[in-house]
Amino acid sequence: MLRLSRVYSPAMDGEFNVFPYWGKADAKRPEGQNWHPLIYHMLDVAAVASVWWDTCPALRGRFMAAFPDAPESHLRAWVLFFIALHDLGKADIRFQLKAPEALAAAWRMVEEDVDHVLRVQEISTFDHGCAGFAYAGLEYQAWVGTLDDEIELPIWTCWQRWIAAVTGHHGDFPSKEGFRVLEKDTDVLGELIDHDRNVRHALVVALESLFLQPVGLSLQDLPPSCSLAARALLAGFCASCDWLGSNTDEFKYRAPSQALPEYLRERRGHIETRRMLERYGLLAVANDYGGLRLLLGDTEVPRGVQTLVDTLPTKPGLTLIEAPTGSGKTEAALAYAWRLLATGEADSIVFALPTQATANAMLKRVEIFAAKVYGESNVVLAHGKREFNSGFQQLVERGQRRTRQGDEEASVQCAAWLASSRKRVFLGQIGVCTVDQVLLSVLPVRHKFVRGFGLNKSVLIVDEVHAYDAYMYGLLGEVLKSQRACGGSAILLSATLSTPLRDKLLAAWGSHATREGDAPYPALWHATGDATAPLTVADEHRPARHEVGIECLRRVGAYPDGELLARIVAAGRSGALVAIVVNLVDDAQRLARALRELTRDCPEIAVDLFHARYRFSDRQDKEAAALKHYGREAPRTSGRILVATQVVEQSLDLDFDWLITQICPVDLLFQRLGRLHRHKRDQRPPGFETPRCTVLTVERDDYGVFELIYGNARVLWRTEQLLTAAEAECLVFPNAYRDWIEQVYQRDDWPTEPEKVATAHDVFSSLQLRREKEAQRFTTMTVTDFRDKEGVTLSGLTRDGEMSLAVLPLTADGCLIDGQRIDAISERELAEALNLDTVPAPASWVKVLHDCRMETEGPLAGVRQLVVSEAAPGVWLSQDKRFTYSQDFGLEKARHESA
Repeated sequence: MLRLSRVYSPAMDGEFNVFPYWGKADAKRPEGQNWHPLIYHMLDVAAVASVWWDTCPALRGRFMAAFPDAPESHLRAWVLFFIALHDLGKADIRFQLKAPEALAAAWRMVEEDVDHVLRVQEISTFDHGCAGFAYAGLEYQAWVGTLDDEIELPIWTCWQRWIAAVTGHHGDFPSKEGFRVLEKDTDVLGELIDHDRNVRHALVVALESLFLQPVGLSLQDLPPSCSLAARALLAGFCASCDWLGSNTDEFKYRAPSQALPEYLRERRGHIETRRMLERYGLLAVANDYGGLRLLLGDTEVPRGVQTLVDTLPTKPGLTLIEAPTGSGKTEAALAYAWRLLATGEADSIVFALPTQATANAMLKRVEIFAAKVYGESNVVLAHGKREFNSGFQQLVERGQRRTRQGDEEASVQCAAWLASSRKRVFLGQIGVCTVDQVLLSVLPVRHKFVRGFGLNKSVLIVDEVHAYDAYMYGLLGEVLKSQRACGGSAILLSATLSTPLRDKLLAAWGSHATREGDAPYPALWHATGDATAPLTVADEHRPARHEVGIECLRRVGAYPDGELLARIVAAGRSGALVAIVVNLVDDAQRLARALRELTRDCPEIAVDLFHARYRFSDRQDKEAAALKHYGREAPRTSGRILVATQVVEQSLDLDFDWLITQICPVDLLFQRLGRLHRHKRDQRPPGFETPRCTVLTVERDDYGVFELIYGNARVLWRTEQLLTAAEAECLVFPNAYRDWIEQVYQRDDWPTEPEKVATAHDVFSSLQLRREKEAQRFTTMTVTDFRDKEGVTLSGLTRDGEMSLAVLPLTADGCLIDGQRIDAISERELAEALNLDTVPAPASWVKVLHDCRMETEGPLAGVRQLVVSEAAPGVWLSQDKRFTYSQDFGLEKARHESA
């Protein structure tokens, strides 16, 4: 540890009173003390941090990995010291005048035009986070008692990231630029400025004696080097501690009566005896690992990659699991995560999936898992109306009480965070969310570091990792780098992982695959750095061989013609459960109407529709209906037809007798095939005893809109060539997973590849590289540069996918279509209500939606408000008659409109 030589500073003569300023104030408190000393609040937050540190091995492990060169006792001291400094900027007369009556009680009355000439705006807009960072940069040399030019390593180089992390606890890392230091306009104002400076110095010295000196450190020592990843970890930890430490139900206002060491001990004891971290759902101790058999139940035994889980080391790393759909990848991932939880390598799980539907489908499985691992735990779903953990509920309710800090109050910001289900997944034991929420942890949006903190201390599980685009992989790579830098863990799951993508993911972890022969399938990889070799599944545990018959039909627009529609209806009459997967919502809506017309005289055949363009509350109903009628336990007493888009191709346990699908990339095709004869059944309808898939493709090598959707014409063409060749034989699994995917995604041109396909691929590859670089560039920007668009639409920030506009159907008098008036919904419930009622729409609709009102601030920021009226039960027509919304068909554009 480098120690600085100390020089004389006049402010060090004698002790300056640390109690003259308030840190929390609420003039509306019904009784008792209505202000809380600044130093006491600083110690409240440090006390939360110290107890959390001491009781959570995973947390300590993350910090030790992020700051590898510091002994644990020293690192703990520096972390607590800087976290206590988080509100240093409140020691400024502009902040103190936000509650002049509290200032008068804490120190003395400061009167306008007598003691100061500050404008009201200077007081109301004062940013104490930015001020704390700026004052540290201006005054640190006086605190440590030396000058930067007297030592080899400038002090500010070591201090600035630490200070930025803790003073950025209100959502963004501050900078000194733009902060106006008060000038000595009058002798009186100069006295106030000097008083502020002396109080800040006294606070720093007091915290030095409380946290640094007991372990042999002082302000003359330099803190450990703080990387960008370490800064983000510290910032998220500090914000979380501040949110809890600002809860006045637990940390009641106190007059300055206790010595600081005694006060800190009392607050620690209060946190421990009341088990605050556990009660608020922030911490839980996992049960000892019970083995895979406990997860699987009495009737199942470990199979495939599941048999390898118990051989993995219980240390942080990146785990890739490649295995067929329906082979138990999820249970394998959860079992390994449980091992990491039980050994203290992690304290929570964040399970990320590609879509809202897949996240919903995963929730029940995760709840069953959580009951075995934790007993009672804080399981949170990022989408859908879930009950709050009781502690979460109290934090939200506490945040509704306004104090003199207004929206800067930490408890208010905590409430806003937890009230949005999209975000609260990062502060429970097990959070289930879409991958967008995970990717936001590396984008410059407010409070991104709270997401990052939640991820770093968790086992991050990403399902269907093949399902994203280059832009998203650019972000996911940065997430993985952050996990590794902080000693975290990640588990990535896929049935259809190509070699180039696997190499990219391993590289993000600083590893690469060994080249000793081809990787087996299924495979499990565990990377901690350097070269990584796959673990092999023993022959007796490998998936059974099975065949899928292939029929490849060329049709105009790859759309079913009359002959095929007749076959589909006939299959329904025979009792078959049929799925038709199309690539466009418009095609799905059109096809469902056509099939309902054809089955009008066959009431026993239901035609269902499922896609992504619904209000989320309606989509949940659609998803539940799909699982009820086509899932593992579905009654198979009559035929049924499901028309769907890509929403059914991943993570949903559906089982069809016959699958018809439009052409798509081979890896996504295999995902769709995973829903064909998914479960063994004693009996299938006549003609469907063996699995068979009909693939619809275009009439010639012009993929049109499908190329726009998937971007890569080469992958579509190659997939089609393999399908055509397989018609004479069949598709054989599990071999096809590796063989077909490697062929389709190989870098070299095929000898027979049309020139226009190869040329289109070159353009596509350049675009993908540019998007990946763009994503990486965004992660280096500040919130100010990037603009905080979190209130707009998350998919616009985290993916290049089709659904990127948020549309809210509401009536002219301000009601949601379920009848709730927006202005009657409580602030605590509004974010969730809007989440449930918003409809995703294609980016291509931006022109036809341009007349919709869209606010720039508040809870409706970035949401296009589509004014509608009820035209029939369950059907709403937009005011301009351009759109209809129904609970059955979702959001539709009028036929005469063009995007």
